[in-house]
Amino acid sequence: MTLEKRSLEGLDWPYLLDSFANCARTVTGARRIRALEPMTSVDEVAFAYDAVDEFADLEAEGTEIPVGGVSDISADVQRASIGQVLDDEALRRAATSLKALSDLHNVLTKRAAEAPTLAGMAAGIEVDPQIAATLAAAYTPEGQLSPKRYPQLRELRSRIASIHEEIRSTLDDLVRGDTLGDLLQDRFWTQRENRYVLPIKVHAKRMDIGIVHGTSGSGQTAFIEPHGIIQLNNRLRLVEGELAAAEYKIRAELSSLIGGVGEAVQIGLEIAIELDVVAARAGFARILIATRPKVGAEGVVLLGQARHPVLILRNVPVIANDLQLTTGRPTLVISGPNAGGKTVAMKTIGLCALLVQHGCFVPAAEGSRVDLFGIIRAAIGDQQTVERDLSSFSAHCETLAAMLADAGPDHLILLDELANGTDPAQGAALAQAVVEALGTTGARIVVTTHFARIKAMGAAAEDIGIAAVQYAEGRPTYRVLPGVTGESHALSIAEKMGIDADVISRSVELMEGEAGLSRTLEALEAEHQRAIAAAERAEALEAEIRERERKLAAREEKIRGHSAELEAEGARNFLQRLKKAEKAIGSVVADLQRAPDQRRAKAARDTLEALRAIVPDDTPVSLSDAPISAGDRVRLLKVGKEGEVLSVAGKNLRIRTGGLTISAKRKDVDRIGGPVANEQRSGGIAISRAPRGAALLEAVRLPTNTLDMRGMRVDEGFDAADKFFDTAVLKGFATVFLLHGHGSGALKDGVRGWLRSSSYVSDWAPANVEQGGDAFTIVELC
Repeated sequence: MTLEKRSLEGLDWPYLLDSFANCARTVTGARRIRALEPMTSVDEVAFAYDAVDEFADLEAEGTEIPVGGVSDISADVQRASIGQVLDDEALRRAATSLKALSDLHNVLTKRAAEAPTLAGMAAGIEVDPQIAATLAAAYTPEGQLSPKRYPQLRELRSRIASIHEEIRSTLDDLVRGDTLGDLLQDRFWTQRENRYVLPIKVHAKRMDIGIVHGTSGSGQTAFIEPHGIIQLNNRLRLVEGELAAAEYKIRAELSSLIGGVGEAVQIGLEIAIELDVVAARAGFARILIATRPKVGAEGVVLLGQARHPVLILRNVPVIANDLQLTTGRPTLVISGPNAGGKTVAMKTIGLCALLVQHGCFVPAAEGSRVDLFGIIRAAIGDQQTVERDLSSFSAHCETLAAMLADAGPDHLILLDELANGTDPAQGAALAQAVVEALGTTGARIVVTTHFARIKAMGAAAEDIGIAAVQYAEGRPTYRVLPGVTGESHALSIAEKMGIDADVISRSVELMEGEAGLSRTLEALEAEHQRAIAAAERAEALEAEIRERERKLAAREEKIRGHSAELEAEGARNFLQRLKKAEKAIGSVVADLQRAPDQRRAKAARDTLEALRAIVPDDTPVSLSDAPISAGDRVRLLKVGKEGEVLSVAGKNLRIRTGGLTISAKRKDVDRIGGPVANEQRSGGIAISRAPRGAALLEAVRLPTNTLDMRGMRVDEGFDAADKFFDTAVLKGFATVFLLHGHGSGALKDGVRGWLRSSSYVSDWAPANVEQGGDAFTIVELC
């Protein structure tokens, strides 16, 4: 087994990789993931991460990305490309995949603004939509070639069904009738060699009843095709042959279509696989509750609240820990008791580095950093090999030799219980020498150990970080404490596990001076634990104070909000009263339209203006709900730009902003004022008025003084208006209304241009909101 494979197995990477592959949505995607090579550049990792972020965001918005609809049709496409005719199953598979490829391209390229990385990938999918549509329409949901798409098949299938019915009817008559009498072995018919036959007693097969197509296993029954249906059977075979030939011809045509775009389809399939890998990375991140780490090339690992991914997948409760390797401290020594979590912490670093190599997020807090390592090597667990006659220690030394031989700055080296399994004194010396030698190569190193010599290195050297797994109240907590040297607690654990007290006492005597040092270290560790506990209590108290301050601030904000709500409620109530008053005046205007009286109409308008004038200047009145007319100034809510309304058609507006003329919905704009040069204000409310004379301002629209021009051509409108003006003058009307609507604006613009040259017209203006709005033009007659 190679060192690389031993390293990956020691870190449990195969288990993690299988879980990653299971997140793929296609078989080919899962296969690709299991064959992934580690990434070699930070840019490559950044590209993969951008794609994952975009994929996750799109799906979170509810966008369906049809990655899973693409099957592995590479072999089918290859066969079609060399002229082979595909069967129905292969063609249906191709139809589904081509449609999915087309949908994949359309969905992602349309979202290029939100997902530029995915759109760039999907841009390479070039599937002829006509071919995809042809294949999709070729088959029914039941999997047959479609008779709707190919009517000749319907006719042939109908003929076949008719012949079947005729044969069965003839056989039913023979079975129920007396023609064959006692010659029938049983009263039923069946099929042999794809031809209809009757079961006849074997002694009658020489009676020229028909053609024999075999006998039963017992030899008592002969299966005979009666003379009366031979021609029918022959006709059936012929028509079935015609149908088979027609279907073959269609399959050949469809296969030719696929073969003609084989290269483009193969490229599309490859892109679909890459997109499936992106989907798997996004899904895997959700399972691990993983985040996107910062990634550099300096060999830095800054993991905040990191969790072992395999334990997460196995639903084992995981203690999150902070783990670090930096350029200033490229080596980390982790010590502490057995079963305390040293190896788990070290594997967490190694697995996070492997996840980054494969473009995956890491199970750690936001803001964590895991740089891209070129080589990851691990010596974990018993490496004894019987077939090569190597003891555990010999195999361990072989691994160390291989690591020392090619270690470099882009290496991450993980050593579990370094140089264990031999004489403690010699093992400790060897372990120190190995750490020193690896340190000179620039590699990043993580070591777990019980050796006091190695722990002392970490405590004394500035370039070696130390950490210990916590042991508190007689048990491990699995928390990693940075900056702490941990004791093994071998005697404490042995005593807790039931070793006789006399044996423990004798162990202490045998340790002599070392026992005193060990007890001192344990006492120091216990003191450190008390300091940590005090710091945690202080931190909890600080958090409680911060929470109380947050609640007080939220309460103050709520009070301020309630005050604002009360003010706004008062304004809303006032505006409701104003609207009721305006509605009442609207009723007066309606009465006036039935019995026009200019003085009463002017009095009603004066009352409305008086009501508007009582609105205080600081009342929060929004213009967003005010009616909009041509010439009003508005703000486009989505882009923040201002513009001038050119025309209004129902809820649709044409607006000039800058040098552009655009269309917008009423709900997408706020009215911010009337025409620039003609805006009056009353009590903070903008009132838009076009320049006009008193007669135009006081005009009241009635059915008798209004010409409906909607639906007319421009030249027809001129003629109709001319006749209408002639009649109006005879009736003594001072003002009339032209209803031209909005439409395309051609009729309105044409009529208003024509009015300037009409001998009947003294003045004209667009109607204001009360008079009907810009869909009307008011004309003062000479």
